[in-house]
Amino acid sequence: MGTIVNGANGGFKGKAGSIIGSSWKSINYIKGLYKKRSKPASKAQMMQQEKFKTLMRFLLPINFFLKIGFGRKNTEKLTPINAAFQFNLDQAITGIYPDYTLDYSKISISDGSLYGGGTVGVSYDAGDLSFTWSTDDSETFETFSDDMVYVLAYHPEKDEFISTPTPSTRAAGTVSFTVPEHLATGAVHTWLFLSNRSKTKVSKSVYLGEIQLI
Repeated sequence: MGTIVNGANGGFKGKAGSIIGSSWKSINYIKGLYKKRSKPASKAQMMQQEKFKTLMRFLLPINFFLKIGFGRKNTEKLTPINAAFQFNLDQAITGIYPDYTLDYSKISISDGSLYGGGTVGVSYDAGDLSFTWSTDDSETFETFSDDMVYVLAYHPEKDEFISTPTPSTRAAGTVSFTVPEHLATGAVHTWLFLSNRSKTKVSKSVYLGEIQLI
């Protein structure tokens, strides 16, 4: 696939002979027509495809979080979910082909320079999952009481994510939500990250660990 640098005629969209024109974020691209594969995929290609499926299956349902957590990463070239995929590809996948799995402790939901939540924690009691963090703010480090806090839990046995309906704030120091009844067994993996109010700066996400439910 090639990038078009606009000339007198600019870019184009659609099919023209043996090429297809398209654009994304004002960048014009050309690519050849799809050719049916005549040879079976190599083992290296199959390994890459399996890694792609394993990681994207996890990332796709949390695109809302990734738009914030990776929304400032190389935005002219990559969508946030693609930035998150590239960031996590080498660090989060474990196992031997074709039995790849995810190391949840190494998955990042966001990456940035905003100061995080300080001392953070998570607990489960009486059906509620509770997250805590430090409330300190600082003009020196450009952290403020209205910074937004995002929490996320993933239940691998049910392959479902749960979170709060809306983000909390740094000043709140804690947020809780009730785990749905159908998820209230087994264990969940948990993460937390922050953004400023305008979502132009984010913190690195923190993996808070695996929490055993009933």
